[in-house]
Amino acid sequence: MDENLDLINQFVLEKLGISQDSKIKWLYPISIGERELLIDLAIESKDTMTLVEVRHRINEDTIYRMYAYSNLIDKKMVGRKNIRMVCAGKSLKYSTQELASRLGVEILLIPPKLYQYLPNEAKTSEVSAPFEHIKASPSSLTSEKAWKIVCFLLTEKPYNILSISKKTGVSYGWTNSIIHKLEKTGMITSDYGLRIKDIDKLFNVVSWERPLESLLLKTINTNFKTATQCINEVAINLNRLGIDYAFTAHSSAVSYGSSIMREDTAYIYIPDPSDRGAIRSFSEREAGGCRLKVYVPERDVVKSSTMFNGIRIVDVCQNILDLAGLGMDGRIAAKDLVNKIGK
Repeated sequence: MDENLDLINQFVLEKLGISQDSKIKWLYPISIGERELLIDLAIESKDTMTLVEVRHRINEDTIYRMYAYSNLIDKKMVGRKNIRMVCAGKSLKYSTQELASRLGVEILLIPPKLYQYLPNEAKTSEVSAPFEHIKASPSSLTSEKAWKIVCFLLTEKPYNILSISKKTGVSYGWTNSIIHKLEKTGMITSDYGLRIKDIDKLFNVVSWERPLESLLLKTINTNFKTATQCINEVAINLNRLGIDYAFTAHSSAVSYGSSIMREDTAYIYIPDPSDRGAIRSFSEREAGGCRLKVYVPERDVVKSSTMFNGIRIVDVCQNILDLAGLGMDGRIAAKDLVNKIGK
């Protein structure tokens, strides 16, 4: 084993029982269109490819990201090798352990004596954090054009590529590229027309590429007993003030027929920084009522929004996208919404 390996990597390799003849690669690249994803550590042995991510705290997003990695990796590169997924970190959330077990991700806890050798994780400010995803490659499945295509497949009857291009207004070349990417990763099938084959895999990729919490500006505690009460009162006030907004996630899905509603939290986009002060009037520090989560959109969510009973909500495609990026309960709600509106 290379004597120059840092102590964290040495610990990981020893705990995993990696043989001396294994090929070890740091920052292992996975190419998806024009975008390149980097895995902290890849270990290739005779019949197994082990993928390792090192984090300070292992949470659900870490597990879903690792699961997405294993499904996005080019099968031609690993051949018939088994894919082994490992997440190493200082600690993990209680709920994460069961999720990791269900998805086949191994957990490895790093001992305190090695904490000082962990790499510093990037920290973003409240101002810059919501805009991190603006720089994402346009070829990602959650980019605006690509998501139009994906949403069409989720909500409409199977079509050929030309028909999808005409219906979505996305160029034929771009549509063709996205469709082939989806086919290559096993998310759609062309049997009897184009259709989504593995919605769980699709939503796992969405949650990795565009977690909704990365757009979160702040969470406000309110005195409203339920999310329904919060949504109605906030909407009335913002409408009167002429402020652009759009409720999303669980707060809007119910308007499209979803049977899943969270009454402890409301979700809202406020695009203009100068308008966000109006939300402060609903804030109560010691309140134990509904939480109001305020997000900064990285795309125009107001232009395509609609009014429903006096409340402005995002369009249904944006709604599915936001739910899918909201964690496990969000993905369940996204699937429920697709089932309600799918044709």
